[in-house]
Amino acid sequence: MAIVSQENINRWIEQSDIDYIGHYIKTWIPFNAWYNNNFQHLKRDRDIINAIKNGTNTVRSAINTLMEGNSAVSMEFKSYLASLHFHALEANLEGRDGVINFNNVIKVLNTTNQKTAEFNQKKYFLQRTDGSYVGAVTQVQINVKKSSDNSAVFSYNHTDYDIEHLQNYPHYQSLTSQVRTQIRIYFQELKPFSVELITEDEKVETPFNYYKCDNFDFKRDVANTSCYAHIVVKALIEILYQLRNVVFHGELVPNKEAQKIYASAYHLLKIILEKLK
Repeated sequence: MAIVSQENINRWIEQSDIDYIGHYIKTWIPFNAWYNNNFQHLKRDRDIINAIKNGTNTVRSAINTLMEGNSAVSMEFKSYLASLHFHALEANLEGRDGVINFNNVIKVLNTTNQKTAEFNQKKYFLQRTDGSYVGAVTQVQINVKKSSDNSAVFSYNHTDYDIEHLQNYPHYQSLTSQVRTQIRIYFQELKPFSVELITEDEKVETPFNYYKCDNFDFKRDVANTSCYAHIVVKALIEILYQLRNVVFHGELVPNKEAQKIYASAYHLLKIILEKLK
């Protein structure tokens, strides 16, 4: 009997690995076709994804049914959801919209983008100009003037919302401690968005305000009777879309950690696709 080298064994082991990134893209193609057929009035993928997350449609209803159910398929779906959450946290995968995990994808826009105030004989004006998606900022402007004669005390312009950039700005550092504090307080009020977490820390049993998914408890919104799982829907659809984007934009490093994320994402989207037949 011929002796097989360890190198040859290792190569065959590598050949046995499933390319879940490629499989995921294969599941995205029919999903993409489905949403283009069903949202023909919308032209941009981003607008369609937002419509799937927030409006009544087959995918939203399917995910809600899976999360509400106790069938074998429902339990499998919840297990893959927990796996995606775990591996996404471990991998720290970044895309154009930031880190891709369930703790970062439900971004709620801060609709307050301007602050005008007068404090201790000084007038403060701050304004944030937003970009094309939640969290994107194209300009931050700050002006501080004396109340007595309207003379300039401080002026600042930057193309991003960045507290470190502001605090390291030489003119900011030369201001009095009181003025710096007021600018920082008002600046923080203009934070572009807040993040809604998908996991539930304060569990209630009657009625259940969480879904048990392996070692994680995902939020169940008992007030949203049309879709108790709408928080899960928003987070999952957003993550699936961002995972598609980092592949198509060439940003993904296809390593073992990424394969684990895409394995869970593939199985989740495959189950959803079965509901679209």
